[in-house]
Amino acid sequence: MRALLLTLLVAAPAWAREGIRGGDQAWREGRFELGPRLTHLTLVDAETEASLPMGGVGLYSRYRITRRFGAEGALDVLMSDEFGQARPGEVVRLSTPFAFSGMFYFFPDDRFQLYLLLGFGVAGHEVRYEALGQSVHSQTPMVVSGLGGQYRAESIRFDFSLRSLTLREEGRQEVEQIGAPKDPRVGYRPRLDARDLQGGMFTLGVHWGW
Repeated sequence: MRALLLTLLVAAPAWAREGIRGGDQAWREGRFELGPRLTHLTLVDAETEASLPMGGVGLYSRYRITRRFGAEGALDVLMSDEFGQARPGEVVRLSTPFAFSGMFYFFPDDRFQLYLLLGFGVAGHEVRYEALGQSVHSQTPMVVSGLGGQYRAESIRFDFSLRSLTLREEGRQEVEQIGAPKDPRVGYRPRLDARDLQGGMFTLGVHWGW
């Protein structure tokens, strides 16, 4: 992954010299952008190293504050079936992370733009337990950082990003399984311990500017 990021940083100026450069000052101060995206997130428990892949859709809006600096607000709706095909629908997790980030553009006048972002936000979680017939809700603060790229074709922009999320769950009102997975007497009980979560997010979007 590091090699890929370094390659993008080194290669982009060469692309600009070869004609990807947009001479129309595409950044245009005060530029608004809005569009949908596909999102994939993998959450990893820092203590147990257990991972949970999640997928869904999102909506993001950007504002170009200056030539090199901008801001982004993004909301995603992600879902995962925690036991998958083994026991489909038994425990379903729905997460809605919202983040506000500052952005720095490396090549603000090019049609292809590479950017860094850093921000913070909050993620809402709902875990549905079919066996109990109930849901547990919680919220976690998070920090977001990442690298992305964007190609501008007139008013349409094609965008991708790789992001890292850090979440801290304090006294989470979760439920843990009791007994063996195939035991018909299996049940759940609350867990209130804190835990740290790390997330890797990939986004692919298209948006419009005006």
